[in-house]
Amino acid sequence: MVRTYPPIANADTSAQAAVLDAPDSTYSLLYFDTQGICNPIREMLALSGAQWKQLFPQDWENEDRADKESTPFEVMPVLYVHSKDGKETVVVAECKVIEQYLARKHGFLGKNSYEHTLVNSFVSSTGGLWDEMLLGTMSVPVSAEIKQEIIAGFIAKRIPNWIRIHEQHLAANGRNGHYVGAQVTLADLRTNAMLRVIQRFPTAAELVSAEKTPGLFKLHQEIEAHPQIAEWRASELAKSLRASRQFPPLPRAACTGIHDRKDNNQ
Repeated sequence: MVRTYPPIANADTSAQAAVLDAPDSTYSLLYFDTQGICNPIREMLALSGAQWKQLFPQDWENEDRADKESTPFEVMPVLYVHSKDGKETVVVAECKVIEQYLARKHGFLGKNSYEHTLVNSFVSSTGGLWDEMLLGTMSVPVSAEIKQEIIAGFIAKRIPNWIRIHEQHLAANGRNGHYVGAQVTLADLRTNAMLRVIQRFPTAAELVSAEKTPGLFKLHQEIEAHPQIAEWRASELAKSLRASRQFPPLPRAACTGIHDRKDNNQ
């Protein structure tokens, strides 16, 4: 059975909310030793200056399903939010929920409800492209030849359309490297993660340049040059993360941990 949440009918949940909202909470992030979908999560943790630890599953594909059933939905990532004294832990599941939680708490959703709505509109648009890439191209159970055709079609049609639309929005904000205002938001981080994936495909990488896509190019430059992002990229942990599970594992960073399959993952 999966790890379920405590019942909340007629229950006081203020203690859990206090852990989630506390400025001095610490975090443990459970995910594979890969970049990809968790890039914005790790980058928000780095930008916020939060204290956090990377956890890896013991054996995610094991037939006993112990790793999977220790999570709420048998998927990763999972974020464990700990009280400062370490006595209380709240589990936050599902990638988009984790992103929204961290973005709200640490100020990556804009300054007000209007900016919040704008940021999430851009996040949703890029997230749709990301989901289509993973579920509609990379994970389709077909022959290698057919998969290459599907990927080629995705690169030829969907990516250019996304680029065209987002270039217009970035131009409307002055091509200053951000979607909303002049500060880093979740929208910037989500798009930069998409750009980093696009760069892995030679034919797709040619679609983004300072001349062809000045808005996206400037956004990528701004995020990659941010001092806290650069510091994160240079860390032992960041260097130990593979681009995807298709690549051979790298030596693990000493600062990581192994998931204990319990609620007090620290």
